[in-house]
Amino acid sequence: MQRRLWLCTVCLILLLPLGGCWDSKYLDDLSIVVAIGVDKDPKNDDNIRVTPQVVVPNQVSDSQSGGGKEGIPVTNYTGTGKTLLETFTSMTSLASRRLYFAHNQVMILGEELARKGVEDLFDIVDRDPEIRTDFDMLVAKNGKAEDILKTITSMEKIPVQQIYNMIKTYHERVGVIYPVRAREFIAALQSDQNDAALPSIELIGNANEAQKKSNTEQIEPENYLRMDSMSVFKDGRLAGFLNHEESQGLTIVKNKLKRMLIEIPVGDKGIVSIAPIQNQTKVEAVFRGRKPVITISVEHKAYVLDNNNSIVKLQDSGQIHWLEHQAEKIQRELILRSMGRLQSMNSDAAAYAKYVYQTNPKFWKRNKKDWDAIFPDISTKVEVNIAIVGTGIRTRTYIGEK
Repeated sequence: MQRRLWLCTVCLILLLPLGGCWDSKYLDDLSIVVAIGVDKDPKNDDNIRVTPQVVVPNQVSDSQSGGGKEGIPVTNYTGTGKTLLETFTSMTSLASRRLYFAHNQVMILGEELARKGVEDLFDIVDRDPEIRTDFDMLVAKNGKAEDILKTITSMEKIPVQQIYNMIKTYHERVGVIYPVRAREFIAALQSDQNDAALPSIELIGNANEAQKKSNTEQIEPENYLRMDSMSVFKDGRLAGFLNHEESQGLTIVKNKLKRMLIEIPVGDKGIVSIAPIQNQTKVEAVFRGRKPVITISVEHKAYVLDNNNSIVKLQDSGQIHWLEHQAEKIQRELILRSMGRLQSMNSDAAAYAKYVYQTNPKFWKRNKKDWDAIFPDISTKVEVNIAIVGTGIRTRTYIGEK
C-alpha cells in the first residue's frame, strides 16, 4: 500500500512540469512572415539581401470587417548578411515583433543570386523546426526577388496569395510549370543524381511603379506579375530558363502534368485542340552494349476542346485515330526537344542519372565522376500513346454549315 502511494505521488510530481503552454506564442508578439525574397547584396558580393514580407494585422482585420482606413496589408523588412540566419538576426532592430516563419508560403530567389549559386544557403531552413519546408520556391526571372514582393496585386489583398494561386492555376491549366517545395529543392541540391529545377516569375513593367497602390486602380495595370517557365540548375547554380514548350516537356517527364493543350494542324489554317486529362509517364534506363539509353513512355487520355475547321469529322473513328496519331508525334517531338535542351545545358533536371543508377548501380559507381561528359550524349527514346475519350457535346463543327 505504501509503495503504491509512493508511486502515485511521484507521478503527480512528474505531471507538474507538463501543465500549461510552456512554448506558447501569442500573435501580439509575432510578425507573421508569408513570403521571403533572397537576392545578391548589390553592395557586397559576399552577402545576400533578404526581404521577408509580413502581414500587418490591423489592415487585414479592417479590410475583412469593412471598417477602418484601408491600407496595404503587408510590409517588407530588409536585411543583409552572409547567411539567412545572419540576415534574420539583423532585422531584429527593425521589427517591433519577432519574425515568425511557420506560415511562410513562398521563397523567391533573384536571378543574379541564383546564377551565382545558392547551394549553401538553406541549412537553417532544413534545420530549424519552426520553419516548415513545404513552401513553394521560385526564381525571379530578369529581376530581383525584392521587386516581386513589392508589387501590389489586383486580385488578392495579400500579394503572396496571388503568387501562390498563380503557381497552382498555371500548373493545373497549362502545364508549363510544376510546383517545387523547399524540401524538394534542397534534396535536389544535395543529390548527385539529379539537378534542381524551379518555376520562374517575372515582373512586367516598372518596379518602382508596381509598388504604388495607384497601379492597381486601372482596369489593365501597366505593371504586373507573370508566371513564366521552368528554370534549371547545375551544381547549385542557375543554368538558364527553358521556353514554354521545353518546360511542358520537362513537366511531362517528371510525371507532374495535370493538363495542357495539344494543337494539331489540319489543312492550311485549321487546328484541332485536344487536352490531356489523365496522364502517366514512366522513365527507365536500358543498356545497349555498354551505353545507357533513357526510355520515356507517356500515356494520355484526352478530350477535344476546339475544332475550328470543317475538314475533321469527329464522329468518324478513322479521323479520331488520325488525330491521336498526329498528337502522339507532336508530344514525342516536344519531349525530345526538351530533353535535348537540358543536355545542351548539361543540367540533369530530368534525373537521367537516377534511372541509370537504378538499372545499373555498378555502372553509375564507375562513371559518376565523368557524368558531366556522359550525360550530353545519352540517347533518348520516347513512346507516346494518346487516346481521345471525349469530343464534347457536339461531334461536328458549325463552321462551314449552312
